[in-house]
Amino acid sequence: MVEKILNSKINVCEEAPVDLIVNGRKLVTFMCTPESLKILSIGYMYAKGLINSMDDVKDIGILEDIRKVVVTTKQMLDTEQFGLGGVLTSGCGSGTVISDTFLKRKPIETQLKIQLNKLKELAIKMFQGAEKYKEMGGIHCAALSDGEDLITLKEDIGRHNAVDKIVGAGLLFNVNFTETIVLTTGRLSSDMVLKAIACNVPIVTSRSIPTSLAIELAEALGVTIVGRIASKEPIIYTHHERIIIE
Repeated sequence: MVEKILNSKINVCEEAPVDLIVNGRKLVTFMCTPESLKILSIGYMYAKGLINSMDDVKDIGILEDIRKVVVTTKQMLDTEQFGLGGVLTSGCGSGTVISDTFLKRKPIETQLKIQLNKLKELAIKMFQGAEKYKEMGGIHCAALSDGEDLITLKEDIGRHNAVDKIVGAGLLFNVNFTETIVLTTGRLSSDMVLKAIACNVPIVTSRSIPTSLAIELAEALGVTIVGRIASKEPIIYTHHERIIIE
């Protein structure tokens, strides 16, 4: 019976290990939905501070048959940045370390403001565009917006992977992240907010809720958090000045 269910692939989310090889060394293994691997990889590297733009990437290749992404950067990375080449499971955080230097960084500044009704409209558009979720459920979705429309939308079994994919797409599109919004279906834990801070994204919204540490970090470092965006009355947790309520 189990074999039949697995072989049928009905209502089963695909999850696979994908190695990210940077300058000949394994940086990390993603447990992910194995698609859009180029933007997943560069989005992850950008959020980790390993690259500042696509100009830092000399070459990138996708070896789909053996599920590897091979990246060569123009500048060599420090050995410490490779860590132990661990595995990022689909349900875990991104392993972000909160250093004193990071906490002392300048809060995000932006001119971006958005009406709450417009933010809800964008979230609905994201939900409607989540094809894999509508087909089988059990998968996360994330979208990047300029406040007017969705720039890109991606799905992945891991909420962090989905966000890394839209960040990577944003890099390819050369967007100014300080004028963008991240929409996600995932829980807004501290590591998700740290990812937004690292990418200089000023507004993050989710149909879920943030953790207490996420709120603390967002308040200190200039991120607006809006939770329960799909509900009748979404909750604005931090930096209310960017959300216009009519």
